Amino acid sequence: MSIPITFTTRLDGDFRKRKIPLTIFAQQIHGNTVARVSKDDVGTIIRGADGLVYKKEMRAPIFLAVRVADCIPIIAYDSAAQIIGAAHAGWRGTFDTIAQELIIQMCKLGGKIRRIHVSMGPHIGACCYGVDKERAAAFQKKFGTKGHYLDLGAINRDILVRMGVISSHILVSDICTSCHNDQYFSYRKDTKETFGEQVGMIGI
Repeated sequence: MSIPITFTTRLDGDFRKRKIPLTIFAQQIHGNTVARVSKDDVGTIIRGADGLVYKKEMRAPIFLAVRVADCIPIIAYDSAAQIIGAAHAGWRGTFDTIAQELIIQMCKLGGKIRRIHVSMGPHIGACCYGVDKERAAAFQKKFGTKGHYLDLGAINRDILVRMGVISSHILVSDICTSCHNDQYFSYRKDTKETFGEQVGMIGI
């Protein structure tokens, strides 16, 4: 079964106020809550959630989406179980292991961890994501990172592998939204006038 996945760019426009038909969005409060959604949630924003999971329950397509601009859009699916998931992971979501929570909620719906595939879209890279001493120390203590530049993609990948997700089932974009600000919105690079958000989206 084909699972459509999309990561938009600056050229696709600012998705902060743009609606997409048949789509469910997470509110995104920089937490680690992953909500289970249904066909009745189409066209809504799920309050208090940074992640969404859905098990196919109708023939018409449904899409899950998260908005990002430096944070990581984490997209996951188990095609055999017809389950999809999407999560927004900034430094807080990463620290609070939202990637792990996404997989847990997919498995509660009937997904199998060894069947799940994960794609992480463009996000700010370790090349540009310098953090203060306190945050660097907190990540070092919890994840064993080094230095003051965080590689959020690598940290989330390690979280998933430790859970049992097969390494070859995980794809992490090497595109840095800050380095490629001409192609992607970046919270750190853009001004108030030029800022916007792209989306990571999956459908079934």
